[in-house]
Amino acid sequence: MNTLENNTSLQALIAPLKPVVRLQCRPAAALGAQPASRLWLAIHLPRFTLDMATRGNTERRACVLVDGQGTRQRITLVNGEAARLGIQIGMPLGAAHALGEVLPFMRVPAAEQRALAQLCAWAYQFTPMVAPVGPDALVLEVRGSLALFGGLPGLLIRLRRELRQLGFNALSFGSAPTPTAAIWLARARHSTPVETLAGLPAALSQVPIEVLNLSTKLQQDFCGIGVRTLGDCLRLPRESLARRFAPALLLELDRALGRQPDPRPAFTLPQVFSSRIDLLWEIHHVQALSVAMERLLSELAGVLRAAVASVRGLRWRLYHADGSSTDYPLTLVEPSADTLHLLRLSREHFLRQPLASPVRGICLEAADFETRPVTPGGDLFAGRQGGPGGTETWPRFVERLRARLGGKALQQLTASPDHRPERAGSTQAFNGTRLRRPLATGAESSPRWRERPLWLTRQPLPLSECDGQPNLDGPLHLDGERERIHSGWWDGAEVARDYFIAHNQHGTRLWVFRELTGPRGWYLHGIFE
Repeated sequence: MNTLENNTSLQALIAPLKPVVRLQCRPAAALGAQPASRLWLAIHLPRFTLDMATRGNTERRACVLVDGQGTRQRITLVNGEAARLGIQIGMPLGAAHALGEVLPFMRVPAAEQRALAQLCAWAYQFTPMVAPVGPDALVLEVRGSLALFGGLPGLLIRLRRELRQLGFNALSFGSAPTPTAAIWLARARHSTPVETLAGLPAALSQVPIEVLNLSTKLQQDFCGIGVRTLGDCLRLPRESLARRFAPALLLELDRALGRQPDPRPAFTLPQVFSSRIDLLWEIHHVQALSVAMERLLSELAGVLRAAVASVRGLRWRLYHADGSSTDYPLTLVEPSADTLHLLRLSREHFLRQPLASPVRGICLEAADFETRPVTPGGDLFAGRQGGPGGTETWPRFVERLRARLGGKALQQLTASPDHRPERAGSTQAFNGTRLRRPLATGAESSPRWRERPLWLTRQPLPLSECDGQPNLDGPLHLDGERERIHSGWWDGAEVARDYFIAHNQHGTRLWVFRELTGPRGWYLHGIFE
């Protein structure tokens, strides 16, 4: 009884095909013969889950994505190494293990959603209209951006290159005036762009119905009546299609053809960058983290281009096999958005210290976004080349030096409010902000005291005396002016001295003083040249 009713209903669907097609035909002008005002580009990543899980490891192993429980686990996705072993989609996991060493893993929807959102943030550099399409695609409205990238072919070349840098090697594109049609074309690997609404029915007619991601039962029902493509589906009568299957399917078809609005949720660029790569196996050496670091920095570079910003610091976090984590902050002298520069600094920073324990994940965070442009000029290293990365500015040289030697190894001189020369200056950890202060000009540049040498002896060196004059390999000639310092009575290190600039027989300028109390001896305290 049920079989007869089903067959009767299927005949009712198939019978009135030709009249319906004639009634639904519209003039080309009604469908839009001119290029549509919007062009949606869909990026489909068929191996998104697999690439996301393996893109942080340099070593290539056979990996498969499985679904099900216990003995019913079956393979739903394979990488290239697994395919070379003869492992196929739909094969039981036990049979795959018999063909070789295989690393299976299951989907983590929450992690996939985070990764897809981060990919949308990266794609924001190409257009402000980006939307995720779970679980493995995203759409971009690119009509207004094509001129910036040399048209659609130039944009596709750049997208393909940079997505591979992120670790996503399997990808396909589709472009159409509606986002739903673009997604279906991308899933079908229909790379020819569709510019007009009038061209959509012909372009979608040969697309298999598998792109709709229907349930297994619905796909079997379609196959039972001979529907294999979207063209077959569109030729079915609308009323019977909605009644037999689902009104939502009819609405989706209308959105794809531009007959109904196809809204997409607006994506907002986050103000804080945070991205993580989980590793499928343990990493014991810093060098093995280079691939994951480079891909995380490539993600950050895309977000910085989208925000027209740079960062003043990074924070790397390593997740260890024992459940602990270690933070590695990295501070920059000046804001930067250069991926190569940030990667070089990060490598130098990590190479200084071995891993505390094996690593199973790595995360990159950046929050100090700055849109302030860098002020040109005033660079002591202007014109010097920094190797493959291009010109290396003075702040970048300092950053590399600090990353290689450690923060405490790089010191800077600072002035102290004390007239005693040995206490007038000190060293402290380098602080790049001090170096961006403008130099004083005019009256502000005049010294408040006499000239002093940059180089001081560790301790004042006693000098011999001849006829009341200091002697160092011969008599020293003293300038007429002197600088008297009488200070330090409050802290137990009192000094009372008269300082002179002296010249020896070779013309070297020396800084000497004579005590005003006690033995009243002469001492050498500094050298000018």
